[in-house]
Amino acid sequence: MRYTTVVTIVAIIACTAWAQSKNDWQSKRESCITALSGFPQDASTTSQPLYPSNLEGITLQYFASGCFGSCPAFTLTIGKDFAQFEGHAYVRAKGKRKAKVTQPQFERFLHLWFEGKFFAMRDDYCSIACPDGTRVVVTDIPESSITLTMPTLTKRVYECFTTIDGRPETPKPPDQYFELSRELVAFAKTQRWL
Repeated sequence: MRYTTVVTIVAIIACTAWAQSKNDWQSKRESCITALSGFPQDASTTSQPLYPSNLEGITLQYFASGCFGSCPAFTLTIGKDFAQFEGHAYVRAKGKRKAKVTQPQFERFLHLWFEGKFFAMRDDYCSIACPDGTRVVVTDIPESSITLTMPTLTKRVYECFTTIDGRPETPKPPDQYFELSRELVAFAKTQRWL
């Protein structure tokens, strides 16, 4: 057997082993991301907080981090009769802005939070710590969070969901997260802040 034939065979074997290893890693990664997406398996054991009878001192806050590109970066805080916006980058209104909110508007957001079972969602959908101990790091993704603050409870859900070629690169929160997120962003747009 010639030397070049042996080298070619070794190269083919090495490439095949590398491709198989990459496929195994990709499969494990996808399984990990799928397992961390949606509600946790033990979500049914999470006790649901009571819808508040008094809305005083309750706020919903939406935070968007921005990214290295032109993603909007801002914080929107809404209470029973106010909205406060702080625009950082790629928004129409930079700095602090305020607006009035009607109680029915605020209650609409609160109902979406409670009916969406945010209390049972994971706190963090960005840190990918797989059951086997491996960690996956993804960079330059716009991140957001929705935080409900009540006298008896503070719950923050943090996400940075993204896909590449239609395949999730990070865990995906339940659809209810994105429903409330769209409503809060739409509110900011009606104020001409975004």
